[in-house]
Amino acid sequence: MNDISRKIEAILYSSKEPLKASEIAEYLSITNGEFIKAVNEISRNYENINSSLKIGRFGNQYKIKLREELVPVVEPFIEKEFTEKQLAMLSYIYKMSGEAISGNLRDNFGYNYKEDLDKLKQSGMVSARKYRNTHKYKVTIEFNRKFNINKRTLRAEEQ
Repeated sequence: MNDISRKIEAILYSSKEPLKASEIAEYLSITNGEFIKAVNEISRNYENINSSLKIGRFGNQYKIKLREELVPVVEPFIEKEFTEKQLAMLSYIYKMSGEAISGNLRDNFGYNYKEDLDKLKQSGMVSARKYRNTHKYKVTIEFNRKFNINKRTLRAEEQ
């Protein structure tokens, strides 16, 4: 593997989130074509050695990820970013389109919902605003980015 491929592999491995090809190419002072060539080389090398890793592509973004068939093997060892309750709460708030209020969350998730809600707010997934004698919650742009939600695409699918 050449030096550029090794650098790209290191960058993709180190990143928490997928990265744009153009950003990596610019950082390494290479063309997008050189980036694609290097990513393909990395992918071929992973295939040739039957690696547990592969290059994941998400639109024009890339990330090294685990092969799907191995996810169940490592699942007990993976630190989860959100609990199942927090994911359910996020889903509920998203579904309510900014109309989720404290009382709704308490009714649906129990009286100890605030601890989970605070975690979601700290992570930037949810924002709150004062509404009468309570608060209204909605998901943020960060939520849409993290879960790869494109509102224009969703609107087109609904019609």
